[in-house]
Amino acid sequence: MSKLILILLIVPFLATGQEVTIHFDVRNSTAKVIEILRGDYTNADVLFEKESEISVPLIKGKAKWTYMFSKPSFVTTFYQDSVTDKYFSYVFYLSPGDNLNFSFDSKKPETTYIVKGKGSKNNQPSIQNIINNKLNLAANKRDSLPDNVFRAIKEKATQNQKLLSEYISGNQPTTEFINIYSLYVQYFPMWTYIQFKGNQKYNIPRQSYSRNEDKWQTIEDSLKNTVRISNNEMLSVTEYDHFLSNHLTRIKERLWQHPELLKEYYGTGTQEEAAKIFERDPENLLQEAIINKHFTGNTAEFLYAILFKGSIGEEDDNLPEIFSRFKSRYPQSKYVPYIKPSILKIEEQRKRKLNDKMVLVDNLESYQTFDDVLNFVKGKTVLLDMWGTWCGPCRSELSINSDSIKHYFKDKALDYLYIANHDIGKEIKWKELISYYNLTGTHILASLQLTKDIMTKVKGDGFPTYVIVKKDGTFELSEAGYPMKREVLIKQLEKALNN
Repeated sequence: MSKLILILLIVPFLATGQEVTIHFDVRNSTAKVIEILRGDYTNADVLFEKESEISVPLIKGKAKWTYMFSKPSFVTTFYQDSVTDKYFSYVFYLSPGDNLNFSFDSKKPETTYIVKGKGSKNNQPSIQNIINNKLNLAANKRDSLPDNVFRAIKEKATQNQKLLSEYISGNQPTTEFINIYSLYVQYFPMWTYIQFKGNQKYNIPRQSYSRNEDKWQTIEDSLKNTVRISNNEMLSVTEYDHFLSNHLTRIKERLWQHPELLKEYYGTGTQEEAAKIFERDPENLLQEAIINKHFTGNTAEFLYAILFKGSIGEEDDNLPEIFSRFKSRYPQSKYVPYIKPSILKIEEQRKRKLNDKMVLVDNLESYQTFDDVLNFVKGKTVLLDMWGTWCGPCRSELSINSDSIKHYFKDKALDYLYIANHDIGKEIKWKELISYYNLTGTHILASLQLTKDIMTKVKGDGFPTYVIVKKDGTFELSEAGYPMKREVLIKQLEKALNN
């Protein structure tokens, strides 16, 4: 069955907005429903995954969608055929009061698009050659030098400028359309190159990238000098929103590789002081420093929300303190109501203390192999959690699943063993997180030798790794995957207990 999916990239609207309507007429369609996904990444509802999807019946190929807009916004629609697995997308730029008729033949969409009605001057098919005709750079993924990819991006940018000029001349679109598409064309080379560069260090051997990193970085710096990377107007372009989120991560990763640059981000007097801040929190405090250095206004506000969205439940360190500074800077922020409940929960969890149900093994030198661990738990059914204080996915799984699993197996003969890996020298953080996540059970701080031996023998390929140890000393790797399918792990544990 074919399916017409609308991904709507819309912005928060006011009660004083005007309706926008699109009438769809899809010839030769077998689709039964139109899925409407609010895709404006800066919208608090969308970013924090509230009310993001709407379904509209598609009856005999016809449907009508109406929504309130307070300002011009992008809407992307795409038709997907489940039989041929092909899809075709169409990007609209809608203004309050627009009333469009959009039709096409599902057997040959790209050659049959017709757009009529109020707002149609902003939405004729030829504009798709700019915003919906992506540059394919797959052939450049093995390049160790940036010259070829940069040349391809510049050629596409020149083509985009020509296409936009021809479109404006031939269709007389609105001033708002001209302004935002001109920005899109202007910013395209910068965000396209930087995103490609950020991925390239994973596409080629690390030493090849490192050898030429200065050449890649020089072009990035030159592109950033041509446009303001922090531009509130660009937040209406969802591609740019995603770029900003990705770029925040890439800057963080670059600073991990070049700690000599940290001083200018933290504003410390010495490199040693910067190193101490970094060691305490290489994630959240560093991202905050990046935001404060490079971004302002609504762009910085949005990236703060990205920081909280990505860190809550995985890397909770310093979030209440960062949230306090965020509220002071943006007291009326639309994001505050979505973030605050999680911050309150973090503050409550911080009050927890170690107790006698959290057993920390002292004689760690006695545990150098997996056999040593198996002898330690001999005769018990044990859920072994291989985790680390530095591991965001580990902490996320603990937050989501630990209490639920223990509640399910309450009063049953299941023991819990937590082995922290790559955490030697981080004993304070280790103990903090044991109490923070209420990890009742036994805890071992693993040496590198023990970590390697366990992961080799259980055939674990990353963290977290869960292992079910049975009474007879045999063991099996969890089948629950990541993110954990809790019901799968529970069935494995029940089987082990029953046997």
